[in-house]
Amino acid sequence: MNALDILGAVMQSGMSPQAGDRLGSILGQIMGGQMGGGAPAVAGSAPGGGMFDVLSKVAGAMMGGQGGTSATGGLPTEILKQVAGAVLGGHAAPGNTATGAGSLAVFGTLAAQALEMAKGVFGGAQAQAGGPTNVRMDNQTAVLAGMRAPANAQEQQQVMDVAMLTLRAMISAAKADGQVDEQERQRLLGKLNEGGISAEEQRFVAEEMQKPIDLDVLTRAVPNQQVGAQIYAASLMAIAVDTDAERHYLADLAAKLKLDPAAVTYMHQAVGLS
Repeated sequence: MNALDILGAVMQSGMSPQAGDRLGSILGQIMGGQMGGGAPAVAGSAPGGGMFDVLSKVAGAMMGGQGGTSATGGLPTEILKQVAGAVLGGHAAPGNTATGAGSLAVFGTLAAQALEMAKGVFGGAQAQAGGPTNVRMDNQTAVLAGMRAPANAQEQQQVMDVAMLTLRAMISAAKADGQVDEQERQRLLGKLNEGGISAEEQRFVAEEMQKPIDLDVLTRAVPNQQVGAQIYAASLMAIAVDTDAERHYLADLAAKLKLDPAAVTYMHQAVGLS
């Protein structure tokens, strides 16, 4: 079972109608913050459209190990250029695994920026998406954040573990208003079937959707703050955040992950939430 493949299919299925626009907002934040100046206009697209081609392009460069990190940290400059090109009209070959890996890289970059900005708050800086960040991390954390291609089988397994954790976090968030109803469940599974994932992978998603929410189990599997912030960012892709139940769910998740409120605020601003 390929966790990146399932994650990519879930991202393309449109678990949340807002996912495309929020990914566009994140990519605009990343490109604006790391290329200097304001973020370019990045419009989200319908599931399976250009925004997901962008993620595939991000992943293709990352998993190929192209380039070192940029001077401001985060995704390599060459990958950012490819992302910008794709947003402005380029196209990438489709693929669930590439989309899943690209999603991890985007979530990882946003999480790293949020955590770095939160550190700055203690020094008097203001936590605001779009501001400059100077992200630094060790090589091991960079792999977990999707910012460096895995160099061996052990690192590849670590990436798969983070992808599985991200997937579980997104499915858990989708149940914040209660169990996913049968109609919504069938719609998502139908989209996953169209996306080409295996019957075993479809069964896994169906079983996860039926499980009760257990944030203690989910958060105990988180190895560090970087991954914790990543799965929080991914959770924002899975729900509209327009009900008290969803807002309470996110507050509980952030508390159990021990995320700094400034980092949470930064991520909310980056996806267009107040």
